[in-house]
Amino acid sequence: QQPDKLFAMGGGASANPKDVTEQLGKATDDELKAMVEGLDDEQKAKLKAALGGGAAAFGPVDVSCLTRVAKDDLGLLPQPAEPAYKGALAQIYVRGATFGGSDKSANGHRYDSVP
Repeated sequence: QQPDKLFAMGGGASANPKDVTEQLGKATDDELKAMVEGLDDEQKAKLKAALGGGAAAFGPVDVSCLTRVAKDDLGLLPQPAEPAYKGALAQIYVRGATFGGSDKSANGHRYDSVP
């Protein structure tokens, strides 16, 4: 199955959730990666929002197993296509504090973590 044909739909069309689930189950990891890589920025943002804002990282570092509490990635740079190293930005979020702590902006990221 061609990666660009996995979810071929016309503009404004609705997919049957059962059909999409079946297609996902049959797709290889490489087909799924190719499908995501073929999306434009708007489509990636829509998919990212549907997955809870970051369940799947659109980059070389998979962060899908991490719990995300930030509201968005406003101010963060995208992952590099070919990173020299793989690293992580880990942050502490105090659930009982406004914005997650006094060092956080409204989206939950530390002020010194964004450019």
